[in-house]
Amino acid sequence: MPDVIVNAAAYTNVEKAELEQDLAFAVNSHALVNICEEIDNFNREYSRDLPLIHFSTDYVFNGDGNEPNRPLDKINPINIYGRSKAEGEKIILSSDVSYLILRTSWVVSRYGNNFVKTILKKIETNSEISVVNDQYGAPTSAEFIADFLCELLQLESIESKKGLYHICAEGETTWYELADFILKTFIKIRGVPEKALLPINPISASTFKTSAKRPRNSRLCCKSLKKTFPFKQTHWKTQIAEIIKFLLE
Repeated sequence: MPDVIVNAAAYTNVEKAELEQDLAFAVNSHALVNICEEIDNFNREYSRDLPLIHFSTDYVFNGDGNEPNRPLDKINPINIYGRSKAEGEKIILSSDVSYLILRTSWVVSRYGNNFVKTILKKIETNSEISVVNDQYGAPTSAEFIADFLCELLQLESIESKKGLYHICAEGETTWYELADFILKTFIKIRGVPEKALLPINPISASTFKTSAKRPRNSRLCCKSLKKTFPFKQTHWKTQIAEIIKFLLE
């Protein structure tokens, strides 16, 4: 018998979600109706309190303000992806299931398609790169989240710690500063002269046309997670450097 249900499935293509709204809502919200119902049925049949760990996003916030968003701050998403994830949260919150909703931000990884790998490819081909420099957040590695999840699953009585939490890397930066860090780390590892590569150009989000609006402020406050769980937060530079080293060496 299961001891916990983890839902890490999501429709995460922010741009395509504007066009594929039905699919985004089907995966990110409507599916939670079935998941919560199945858990509730299981709990009734076996007299259990099976908890659900669900991953959500900073995109449930509108990005206003300059302070890190706290778990209980008002949500107000500004794009379809954010709305679909916010609806999924509401479904869980209105259910009878014991839940841990973990919101994270700017997730990158050694695997799949993500910002770090995209920038590295452009650097390796010495392509011109322009990156937004007025959106703020904490790049967070999927490996870091997975390590925390493994520790979390070892704990007893997870259901007693029911609630909304934020998990992300320590520190904050912009997409441009992240790209520049990737460039400098590439130069250090590969031993390439800096002058041999094109510089990365900072641009304003208003000049970068996209279908979906992005929050300006994606900072997340992780204080409640630190108080409740044995959570060791590491800096985003440490996490990103580990990914780059893995990809280049």
